[in-house]
Amino acid sequence: MSRKGGLGGQGMNALIKSADSEIRKAAEEAEKRGVLEVDISLIDVNPDQPRKIFNEEEIQGLAESIRENGLINPITLREKDGQYQIISGERRFRAFKFLNRDKVPALVLENIDDSKMLELTLVENIQRADLNPIEIARSYKKLIYDLNIKQEELANRVGKSRSTISNSMRILDLSENIQNLILESKITEGHARAILSLTDENEREAFAKEIIENGYSVRECEKIVKDRKNDNNSQENTENNQKDNKKEIKKDPNIRQLENDLEKIFSTKVNVIDKNGKEGKIVIEYYSSDDLSRIMDMLEKIHERENSTIPTLEY
Repeated sequence: MSRKGGLGGQGMNALIKSADSEIRKAAEEAEKRGVLEVDISLIDVNPDQPRKIFNEEEIQGLAESIRENGLINPITLREKDGQYQIISGERRFRAFKFLNRDKVPALVLENIDDSKMLELTLVENIQRADLNPIEIARSYKKLIYDLNIKQEELANRVGKSRSTISNSMRILDLSENIQNLILESKITEGHARAILSLTDENEREAFAKEIIENGYSVRECEKIVKDRKNDNNSQENTENNQKDNKKEIKKDPNIRQLENDLEKIFSTKVNVIDKNGKEGKIVIEYYSSDDLSRIMDMLEKIHERENSTIPTLEY
């Protein structure tokens, strides 16, 4: 292993600013040591690498670019027992192997344990905008499970807002087939959010196929979904108007006033269902994933402001 001048990469800057002191210290020390030339034979891939799909044509194209212009950003490694494990830059590593190079420029982090590897990899790759939305969402989910933390703590660790984390993970509610379409870049994350607004699984699958066949933009998808939901709601409203009107007539004026007050707070339809004057339920309606996220943020702020003992809401 030899030294080589020059540093680079938004990812390393992100690691240095990490909330985790162990990661921050290792990143600062790696930057001080500078870029090293590491034997490729000593490098192993990361089993927790969020990226699972590597396009061979892209790898070969990257290899040709490296052959012509050199490597702009070094890969990032973790040293472990005399070997090295990739934190980020597996495509660049594969490109160097394709070129039959013996060494690859790398920034090397030392004294990092196994529990930090996924977090390191995710933060570095996110800063490079190097991951597909599904890969990011799956990594968030794995981190929450492996580290036994909540969305808010994860948001602090990776430098994102809690709503960004929850919105990202929501696309995992889509079927595996639709998730694969995102992985293959046949539809975007924006398309996926429009599809999520549909509740019927068969309708989601059919709409995903329709998006690809017709080349719909995200804006067009949102309009189509909105129109379809309005049509469905119109039909349901026609069927249920008489029943609802009868219920409204019988509803206690105090309950109706409470509903009006809550609707002003949440800017959406609220239904208070009183069973016997002692118990019941409050139904707050939402009409998109972003609308749900907005309502959840409001509830959490109310929780924090009132210093309630109610546990943090998860969804």
